[in-house]
Amino acid sequence: MAEMNVPESGGKKKHAKKRSKKMSTRVDLTAMVDLGFLLITFFMLTTTFNKPQAMEVNMPEKDDVKDEERTKLKESEALTLVLAENDSIYYYVGIENPMVNVTDYSREGIRNIILGRQEEVRKTSVDNDPKRLTVLIKAKDKSKYKNIVSILDEMAITGTTRYAILDYSKVDSMIIYNTAGGGK
Repeated sequence: MAEMNVPESGGKKKHAKKRSKKMSTRVDLTAMVDLGFLLITFFMLTTTFNKPQAMEVNMPEKDDVKDEERTKLKESEALTLVLAENDSIYYYVGIENPMVNVTDYSREGIRNIILGRQEEVRKTSVDNDPKRLTVLIKAKDKSKYKNIVSILDEMAITGTTRYAILDYSKVDSMIIYNTAGGGK
């Protein structure tokens, strides 16, 4: 049983007036403790925990696709991102005479580049649609998993709806090596 005892007050003096003796106050806290545990139990059972959220990535069902079934893509509406080591990103537009540049995952880095390319595609497209931009994401062997997650987050932040995760090829390696002096 939980209780709270309050001691008697007053000191003993020789010439003090006689007063009635005060009895100690006793408060039973058992009901309060029970109520506390009931409230804790109630809130623990009625609380819903955050469910983990996952970004859905649609992958193709089959690899043997005929050339006429492949999605056609204009080079001017494509942006290729090569995720490299040391949290760097090589990026270029097109395959004919591409100009490869390097950036990082910061707000001023890749996000501004994607938004700038969306604006360029919007200006040059017939229907004035920035969603026509297709981003091709390729990861080198030395890039990290967090780089893929970061770039997928950037796709969501910039509103890029058309993107694909592809294998890093020898062609990409040659483009980066010949124009930027990096790559393997």
